Amino acid sequence: MNSPEYNLLDEPWIPVRLLDGAIIEVGLLDLVRRATDIADLACELPTQSIAIQRLILAVAYRVAAPCDEEEWLEQFAEGAPTEEMIDYLEKWRDRFYLFGGRYPFMQVADLRTAKDSVSGLEKLIADVPNGEQFFTTRQGKAIACISAAEAARWLVHAQAYDPSGIRSGAVGDTQVKGGKGYPIGPAWCGHLGIVWIKGRNLGETLLLNLIPEDTGELRGVESTSQWGACSWESSEPESAVRGDYSLLDPAGTPRELSIPRLLTWHSRRIRLVGDRAGVTGVVLAQGDKLAPQQMHRYEPQSLWRYSLPQSKKFKQDVYMPRKFEAGRALWRNLPGTLPTVAEVPGHDKQPKPEFMQCATLSFHSQLKEAMLESSYPTHMRIQAVGVTYGPQEATFEDIYSDELTLSVAAMRAEQERLSTLIDQQVRLTEEVARAIGTLAANLARAAGESGEGAGDGARDRAKARFFSVVDDPFRSWVTQVDGHRDAEEVGRNWKRTLRQCGKDLSQELVASASSSAIIGRDTGRGYLNVGIAENYFKSALERIVPNPDSKQEGTK
Repeated sequence: MNSPEYNLLDEPWIPVRLLDGAIIEVGLLDLVRRATDIADLACELPTQSIAIQRLILAVAYRVAAPCDEEEWLEQFAEGAPTEEMIDYLEKWRDRFYLFGGRYPFMQVADLRTAKDSVSGLEKLIADVPNGEQFFTTRQGKAIACISAAEAARWLVHAQAYDPSGIRSGAVGDTQVKGGKGYPIGPAWCGHLGIVWIKGRNLGETLLLNLIPEDTGELRGVESTSQWGACSWESSEPESAVRGDYSLLDPAGTPRELSIPRLLTWHSRRIRLVGDRAGVTGVVLAQGDKLAPQQMHRYEPQSLWRYSLPQSKKFKQDVYMPRKFEAGRALWRNLPGTLPTVAEVPGHDKQPKPEFMQCATLSFHSQLKEAMLESSYPTHMRIQAVGVTYGPQEATFEDIYSDELTLSVAAMRAEQERLSTLIDQQVRLTEEVARAIGTLAANLARAAGESGEGAGDGARDRAKARFFSVVDDPFRSWVTQVDGHRDAEEVGRNWKRTLRQCGKDLSQELVASASSSAIIGRDTGRGYLNVGIAENYFKSALERIVPNPDSKQEGTK
């Protein structure tokens, strides 16, 4: 066996953006040492940054997991546990070599197929469509060999976000059939709608996401147990043997997991082919399976939603990760992200909470304001990251990443009126968007579109245009919901903006209508022209958002 080389503690492999804007690459030790000088990670993809940040957070959990709210507040005041994290990393130094040795980082040292086949790097690199190299900028030499630093980043990314699909059948894997590892679903993070709180620097970011392990519905095992530790702490080297740890899968092996274990989960068995001079291929096989049902008990960073079909299937209340929809801004997901109470009928006909916050947000929403130090932020940047996969979840289709700044007051459970206000304004905005879409569809039908789906394209384009128009104003408005300003007046401010945006876009749509739409036609459901369509919209707008400055507003 080759001697180990390229230790990720020392080698610069993580791109970061410093507070002064400079972009550099650092190893894990320097990342921890310079955490207060680093603004954020600066990887190729947001999913890559999240995957590496979860790895770092796992280390923080291993050395400084707070027991309760008081201990968390003390830790926040003291700053990131830099020395403890460095001591931990040095203790496990032999587990961070990228090549060689018995414990290559996040890999199986002797992983091989029966035919000793090696896959190309398109299996590892997320921005290379598998089998469709004509549609990527990575061709030829660009995917024939990559640096050890880049390979390390894609390795961590694959363990977090690798798509589903057939993988190489590894020798020693008893679940291989016909030389193939059949699909077990995407890697763990691919199931999730991850929420990550950003601080003023990386050190503060780690502390904001480092919450007590029993927050809300979270439960797990002691960190001293095998399943309480990070994945690289196992006493025996990893092998091709894998397991199914899906909590509700009858074929699985239910096992309670710790946060550090989940943050470093090995969804795949991997071996990089290469050395510090460059990586030319990969052996990629199936790893340990996790299913998303009920994982809110262990996963602290995802949003969740009640699933009636899953609840009926398993005859218990089941929550599933709430994934982000491509093209849908984070602020449109605020209902369910903030501590509002919306209920749905459960499988037993009893009302159940429709949404569940991620544990990280839930912790901060429960912090008692009177206990907070002056260093605790008044506003927080929340990043949402997720992946949309293609058919059978076998390919990458889109990556979701958005950020939103919210006042801490709006996140407080004790300030329900503020989160309710935001919830109401988001829903009103969605209603106006639907009215704009209906106007555009009616104009299209008035111009002559007919048949099934008439006006649908115009409706979708108009709604997308509307959300684009209101995006910046809403992001600015929501920061004003801070508990210091009069909530009713703040709400009226958004209604004024919303009405004006709706009016402006409706006038734009009407002005661009064709002459045939002005004349109109009988659609089979009545006569429709520009004037009639416009009157329908005006009536809808007045119903949805009455003039907030009218004396009658709010009296109905």
